[in-house]
Amino acid sequence: MFKRRSVMAGGLSLAASTVLARAASAQGAKKPMLIFAGDETSEACKVWRTQWEPLFKQAPVFQKVDYRVVFPKTPALLLKPASWPSDLRWVLDAFLMSEVGIEQGAETPRFFLVQNGQITFTAVGNNAWRDVMWPTLLAVTNSQP
Repeated sequence: MFKRRSVMAGGLSLAASTVLARAASAQGAKKPMLIFAGDETSEACKVWRTQWEPLFKQAPVFQKVDYRVVFPKTPALLLKPASWPSDLRWVLDAFLMSEVGIEQGAETPRFFLVQNGQITFTAVGNNAWRDVMWPTLLAVTNSQP
């Protein structure tokens, strides 16, 4: 009887650890998310959409990230929760409460890197995309250009 209980307890803990390992693995397998936030009036956003975005979408790194776009008509609308998909409004809230958000507000194009449910990096401008965000994405996803 003692052995049976030990085996049962051991089996239950093994089953529980397998379930937990699968849950941890599923969370770990979650792709980083890149959010592009811009507006239709920005010349820099037009450059991003016509030049940089097509190159990004053709690169192998694109398959390794979830790419989301927030692109209202004006910069003022970019700072309104109604312009953001409901599942991303927390990003806007966190940004607006941050020092960067307070200082830079609706400067565009803005890029957010989200990992494990947290904003890990943000950059603004096409030069920042090229010089900082792009290399960061390559490093995070272990990708080549």
